Amino acid sequence: MIELVEPVIEVVGDFMDAEENKWWVRPLKALLYIGVFSVTPLYFYFY
Repeated sequence: MIELVEPVIEVVGDFMDAEENKWWVRPLKALLYIGVFSVTPLYFYFY
């Protein structure tokens, strides 16, 4: 599972860094972080 997700995370991270100053990236980043940090504990709680 991790092998599948890791390249995607790298590509998204590189894209976010490249587009850092665009107006739509900041809210997208916030949603991404909130999503990751709210889903991760749920994953460990239920599995």
